[in-house]
Amino acid sequence: MRWFHLMPLAFLASGVFSSNKSESWESISAPEETLRKLLYLPYENTVTLSRHVSLDMSAVVVDTASGMYTTRISAEEKESLRTTSSVPRGVPFSFYSKHHAQAAKDLIKVFLDAKDLDELRRIAVVVRDHVNEVMFLFALSHAFYERKDLNPAALPPLETVLPDRFVPTVVLNKAKQLAKDAMIGKDKDEAHVYWPTNDASVYPRSPEHRVAYWREDIDLGRFYWHWHLLNPRNIEPGKRDRRGELFYYMNHNLVARYNMERLSVNLEPVEAFKDWKNPIKNGYFPPIACDNGYDWASRQDHTLFKDVNAIPLSESTFVSKLDTWRTNLLHAFGVGYLIRENGPHVRLTDNPRVGEDYGIDLVGEAVEAGASVNPGLYGDLNTLGHDLLSQCHDPVRSHKSNVGVLAATETAIRDPVFFRWHKFIDDVFLKYKMTQPPYTPKQLHMNVEVMSVTVTDKSTARAYYTPRRGDQLHTYFRVKSFEATNGIDFKLNPEDHFKVHFQSDYLQHTHFYYTIKVFNRNSEVIRPKVRIFLAPKFDNVGQRMNYSALLHYWTEMDVFEADPILPGSSSYITRDSSESSIFGFDSEAAYGRTSGCGWPKNLQLPRGKPDGMNFLLFVMVTDSSWDTPLSQTYSCTDLTNDYLSIGLCSPPLFSRTSPSSFCGLPSAKYPDRWPMGYPLDRKSPHETIEAFVNEYPNMRLHDFVIKHLEAANLKTEDDTVECLRFRC
Repeated sequence: MRWFHLMPLAFLASGVFSSNKSESWESISAPEETLRKLLYLPYENTVTLSRHVSLDMSAVVVDTASGMYTTRISAEEKESLRTTSSVPRGVPFSFYSKHHAQAAKDLIKVFLDAKDLDELRRIAVVVRDHVNEVMFLFALSHAFYERKDLNPAALPPLETVLPDRFVPTVVLNKAKQLAKDAMIGKDKDEAHVYWPTNDASVYPRSPEHRVAYWREDIDLGRFYWHWHLLNPRNIEPGKRDRRGELFYYMNHNLVARYNMERLSVNLEPVEAFKDWKNPIKNGYFPPIACDNGYDWASRQDHTLFKDVNAIPLSESTFVSKLDTWRTNLLHAFGVGYLIRENGPHVRLTDNPRVGEDYGIDLVGEAVEAGASVNPGLYGDLNTLGHDLLSQCHDPVRSHKSNVGVLAATETAIRDPVFFRWHKFIDDVFLKYKMTQPPYTPKQLHMNVEVMSVTVTDKSTARAYYTPRRGDQLHTYFRVKSFEATNGIDFKLNPEDHFKVHFQSDYLQHTHFYYTIKVFNRNSEVIRPKVRIFLAPKFDNVGQRMNYSALLHYWTEMDVFEADPILPGSSSYITRDSSESSIFGFDSEAAYGRTSGCGWPKNLQLPRGKPDGMNFLLFVMVTDSSWDTPLSQTYSCTDLTNDYLSIGLCSPPLFSRTSPSSFCGLPSAKYPDRWPMGYPLDRKSPHETIEAFVNEYPNMRLHDFVIKHLEAANLKTEDDTVECLRFRC
């Protein structure tokens, strides 16, 4: 495709727009910076964006349909975009719509086919005004992950470019009024607007609001967006190692952590949405709306889950398909194989031979309709569920209403029914996992002993509360803020220097670290790999959970490689909570890449209770040589002198850091050959977790308490809120 050259924009007719740039924005020179800033102000056209940042613009024209200035694009160039322009501007981009997903895939290909960053920049400037705003944001952001000449760490935080997907509409409107008043009066250059999220007392009749702060956590919404950005379901087969299994593992940890949060506020675990003839008990009325005027649809209590009858008929979807696909998947689990579309059966096993895929990876691809071995037979279970739930408020489209928040990855997690649906998906995965044999002693035992485990709160805030006996960690709410000027144009004139900061309450925890004493019984040096998992000790009625019940709750806290231990020696392994494998990675030394996909750091710990909540910490130590992916080989010439001197002939895969366990890496093997969640992802002949752990010296359980601190009990120097409830 031939793309015309761009020229600096000097002026526009009638003086409606000016080429003057705001002095508060730095001039852009590097192509990567230009691409990054093309993500700003997504609802504004590129001409308006050019008032704020330096852009090389193509010629502009007045669009006859909208009356707005747009970049000029020829008929040939527009045709080359294929389906990308078929998703209208102004409507939410839905990752769960086949039509939208295909359009995004085509746009991604346009961006990835650009031979260099200069060409990519020229293409992005031209197409920005001619495709759906959020689809452009999604496709260009994906290119930051996929292209080796771009770094995803350069992506702006999603809430700063799409604040309307996170901030309540009433708060946004107040910010706009404050900005307008300040600029007219010329007495302020910024505003701080606060809204409470931890305020369930406002809605005492709806228990689900007790965990609204968690569902609406901005970092959690950003994580879910980034996961799908890094691992889109329609990515080319083979481009993500174990992508289907990553979907299973991310989904399981998400649901498990949500249930621990529910236990913390005395709610029952989320009920799976699996009987589709029953109405959806809880409604949802989103407090957010798109800043371009689009309102997300609401759902009343006890809404029926129905077929969507659309015009054209090709856009209709049917609940009966979900029943068929679920039945076919459960049958496959029972017989132990999937049926290929054209070819032999494929075995379902998590003890694969060399060259075989993990069964859970194949199941994950089938459930998410990624690289499924037979899409016609196993369908599109997760995606269709989202699609139906996002339209169940108006299934025959008689009111021409919009879709609900479940249609978009950045907003879906806010709706309580999201977790009911994903609990159902997690149960489907668990049914497969229960067909796998227990791990054998050979797969679990290692000739090392975990002698002790402690967790220590390292915060200076300990002075403000009285420690109790045993290990105790603490959570609390604190105020965090972000600037939204890059997402919404609050300025009256390009010369205005006005910034808007939004502030709200977020769950946070005091920093802590693990201390693990390990004894090496071997006659050789080992490099230990440590796995740490968390689960609540008691269920919602106060009963001790057995081994099977805990399978629903175990969530990864950290997996990492520690320093080598000499034969016949013991070593204390310390690990800071901020280094966790679930947070993403800093792999500059190994790959020269960083990632924006990782679990929110502020949600590392469950909330706990004011009087303390009991949790179990499971720790397992293995030899890291067990765990290296089979295709991953190293030369001894790659090693540092320290490793050579003690006779180790393979370096640690990621030293003491790793990619996010929930996200994986572009174009790289997942750094662990074991099934994700090992060894707590399968059934066991043991009735209790204690009996299981006591059989293996390289495992240990540790009891500890998480206590939630109320605001009155915690004083930290950075908890000052500049503006409370709109008073600035």
